[in-house]
Amino acid sequence: MTSSRFDDEALWGNDPVPVSSSLDAAWLLEGLTQPQRDAVTHRGGPLLIVAGAGSGKTRVLTRRVAHLMATGDARAAEILAITFTNKAAQEMKTRVRDLVGPDADRMWVATFHSACLRMLRAHAEVLGYERGFTIYDAGDAETAVERIMKELGIDTKRVSPRSVYAAISGAKNEMMTPTEYANAGHGGSDPQRQRVAEVFRLYDARLLQANAMDFDDLLLNAVRMLRFDREVLEGYRRRFRHVLVDEFQDTNGVQNELVTMLAEEHRDICVVGDSDQSIYRFRAADIRNILLFSERFSDATTIMLEQNFRSTQVILDAANAVISQNTARHPKRLFTEGSPGDKIRRYRAQDEYDEARWVASEVRRFRDVHGLQWSDMAVFYRTNAASRVLEEEMLRAGVAYRVISGQRFYERKEIKNALAYARLIVNPRDEASARRVINEPKRGVGDVAQGKISSFGAERNLSFAEAVGYAQEAGLTGKALTGATDFFATLEQLRALNNDLPPGEMIEAIIRETGIEETLLAEHSDEAKGRLENLGELASAASQYETLLEFVEQMSLVSESDHLDDAAGTVSLMTIHVAKGLEFPAVIITGLEEGNFPHSRAMDNPEELEEERRLCYVAITRAMKFLSVTHAWTRTRWGQHQDNIESRFFREIPEKLINDLASTAPVRRSSFRDEDHGFEGRGGSFSEGRAIGAGTAPPARSTGAELLGLVAGERVIHDRYGMGTVQTVSGSGPRTRATVSFDKFGDKQLVLSLTPLRRAE
Repeated sequence: MTSSRFDDEALWGNDPVPVSSSLDAAWLLEGLTQPQRDAVTHRGGPLLIVAGAGSGKTRVLTRRVAHLMATGDARAAEILAITFTNKAAQEMKTRVRDLVGPDADRMWVATFHSACLRMLRAHAEVLGYERGFTIYDAGDAETAVERIMKELGIDTKRVSPRSVYAAISGAKNEMMTPTEYANAGHGGSDPQRQRVAEVFRLYDARLLQANAMDFDDLLLNAVRMLRFDREVLEGYRRRFRHVLVDEFQDTNGVQNELVTMLAEEHRDICVVGDSDQSIYRFRAADIRNILLFSERFSDATTIMLEQNFRSTQVILDAANAVISQNTARHPKRLFTEGSPGDKIRRYRAQDEYDEARWVASEVRRFRDVHGLQWSDMAVFYRTNAASRVLEEEMLRAGVAYRVISGQRFYERKEIKNALAYARLIVNPRDEASARRVINEPKRGVGDVAQGKISSFGAERNLSFAEAVGYAQEAGLTGKALTGATDFFATLEQLRALNNDLPPGEMIEAIIRETGIEETLLAEHSDEAKGRLENLGELASAASQYETLLEFVEQMSLVSESDHLDDAAGTVSLMTIHVAKGLEFPAVIITGLEEGNFPHSRAMDNPEELEEERRLCYVAITRAMKFLSVTHAWTRTRWGQHQDNIESRFFREIPEKLINDLASTAPVRRSSFRDEDHGFEGRGGSFSEGRAIGAGTAPPARSTGAELLGLVAGERVIHDRYGMGTVQTVSGSGPRTRATVSFDKFGDKQLVLSLTPLRRAE
């Protein structure tokens, strides 16, 4: 079918494709290994390039594009090159332009979303859209979903709009209609899926009515457009005679379908990727796309790029040993012609404090012994929550650091909110904290209601936090009154608990009683689970202190990092997911314990466990010269010490590649010595603050009140509540409890060992 919308003659004319006189095809092959040359020069049919970590895939891709033009096998405008990030697309275009000149500007080098947007802008009317359609970001989309849920009478407190939007997004990535989504669970009998499907239907209808698409629609609607209008499909097939896709292991079902449709007739498709680096299953990436490529294109040629130009052979041998345990992969073995390199340093820590102290000393060793800059080093962890102790020890050690692609632990929203509640408990007049969390989670106390509270307090010389207790007198009504009253009552309840609970349990109570936990659980998302893990880490931090007030004070100090020396850059702290695509001369991988890495959510799922192993492979192969790995025999979660066993990934690295720096059983260590480099790290070097000895938190110091032998009827003095009378005493030792009736504050339940209490004279 000939299409007036795709005028081939106007674009390129009928003459044969010219050979570029400015390009030397032979020169483009210089400096390439034989497999790289084969990948660049391959013609006639589908090509799968399995590019191992550090094997020069970007160089191969750019040389292949230039070679197609230099040999006259393609014009620039006939080439579609797809990447996953705008940065990668710009880098590829720049490198191709350096090789072929301005003609590269006629290529389409784009992300999936930008390529699809360009197609839809040209042919949106095929699907009933106008070409000027708008694009909803995640916030716009979630708001639209929330509005529909309220119209349908769905309680947005019990069912999070974010979780419903995430479910809709997942369905779109699998190319499912609302009906297909509804029927996918238990034969259509799942009431939750039915509710989501109804929201899905209305949401799609509202988008079309508003001439809008969300981010997922850019991909899905492009595929729908090509399926619906054969003329449009044929036009793009004629235009893009060569399709190249980078990071193919990260494609989802919609993306795979798009490139397959474009290349199905001419079959000049080249995909580059590595099944061993597929780590985005939680974003709907489907490893089967790359593993089954040769089945979908039965005449495909596969070329393996196994020579690594980044890492030492010791590091590569470790990576090969770990990833070889997986079954869903293209078998290969990375090698280098470079140096064998130093052995991998392995440290078995007593706990997370010991681990973090050792990490801080290790980055100093990299600098002092090997002459590296801070910016040459990276510390990896499996989840964001793990950064907290590492950050604190970096601060104490005077190491300049930055958290990459994420906030510092104490700057995260959920952490700030929980700490704001804690500050309000110890300081009922804290206006900034009250304003921060009076509507977190949502209680209907908006700006207007807060303005009334503020005005009421100003008139009566009350702080904002105190004025909340007079919400009705301040003029609040309806939902705002209920929310403010609930907020004030919750704070009063938490203040009562603070008399009896240690700080770690108080943070847990804050998370539970304020609705923070319930709100996050209702989201049913990986992001929400990560936030709960962060809050658990905050509870663990609090459990190391004697009082909530002391904890709050220290948290204000620990986040201050202005004193760090940043002259030589910063050590990078990041999750392993963020590290993909990066490289560093020195890398430390922390937290290699069963249940942590691999993560507990993957332990009973073989597919997820293999993805965890791929994540470990990615982490190892980021290191260029030096690699260190750690695990902790015990780690505190939600204030509770948990015994650990070392990760299976830890054990899969052959012993001959390892320099073991610590004993194989938990032993308290105040120092460690590296015999190979004559380097000694002592506990005292980095032990300011809470971390003492091997890095563990110090035991809680008793106030001594439990040793007074108090009995009912005695008069006592509390540092905060003043004079009171003992009513009852129970328990013994550190858990001795007493009920005291204070003259001005009424009855309080107290744990004596934690209470600043003394006999009245």
